[in-house]
Amino acid sequence: MVFDEIIKKHLKTEEEAEEFLNYAANKFVKENTAEPENDEILQKRWNEIVSFANIFGAAGAVNTLICPKRPVEFNDPNSVKIEMYDSFCGKIMILSIADTNDFETFITNAVYKGVRPEHLSETGAAFISGKTTRIIALSAKPYSNVPAEEIGLSEKEWAQKSLLIRRGHEATHYYTKRRYGISENNLHDELMADFFGVYEAFGYFKAELMLRFFGLIEGSGGRLRFYIGTLSENTQNAVRETAFVCAENLEKWSLTESFSAMTREERTEALCRAGIGGIYTNKI
Repeated sequence: MVFDEIIKKHLKTEEEAEEFLNYAANKFVKENTAEPENDEILQKRWNEIVSFANIFGAAGAVNTLICPKRPVEFNDPNSVKIEMYDSFCGKIMILSIADTNDFETFITNAVYKGVRPEHLSETGAAFISGKTTRIIALSAKPYSNVPAEEIGLSEKEWAQKSLLIRRGHEATHYYTKRRYGISENNLHDELMADFFGVYEAFGYFKAELMLRFFGLIEGSGGRLRFYIGTLSENTQNAVRETAFVCAENLEKWSLTESFSAMTREERTEALCRAGIGGIYTNKI
């Protein structure tokens, strides 16, 4: 079996082994059979929002067309930006909110109906989904709450890189949601999303960055705990070691000729097909 070594090392019972294998199972095996999104309706709504923003500003468009029931009292309305991002999986509207309080208020109002969720201070991006629109909301927070000095960049440089990481990360989730009907906060999804986010922001991938974001090396990051917190302690340890190996293998894969020859969609599909097991064994 792919994970025999991990199971023998960390898991003490059959129940724990089953829990780990269920967690590591590849979900991306069947394409989405639901009725596809109507791109014409989405584009019409996006055009309406962009046109309004061009006249009244992006902050005005947010409060009038995106969350009119719970408008945001922006501290810095001039820093709110709206753009159409022509991603590898289709166009998607990007809403960038530089002020942290403004971003968190927007997420509270637009996504959680005015009730501030737990861990919002550790959230840097969100996917807004409604009947007639899809929007990726991005903050200027340091990615995974890792400060610039840990990355070796200036705060300005790191803010720019963080935005690009989040954009590539959320575009990956958008792709799997459209193609497979799935976008979840677990290791497989987050490995893929962080991999592409980092690669697109820097032009290369370093495992050290992902491991720092996940909290698997000493530093300020710690996102992995949000994706494994419901698992038993032994299973969490098994997932942590699996993630460490997967990050190193993703870096190796990013340096291969086959990777260089692929399109962004082909690369995403390769990781979807591989699953955690394929990434763990470096069989992508």
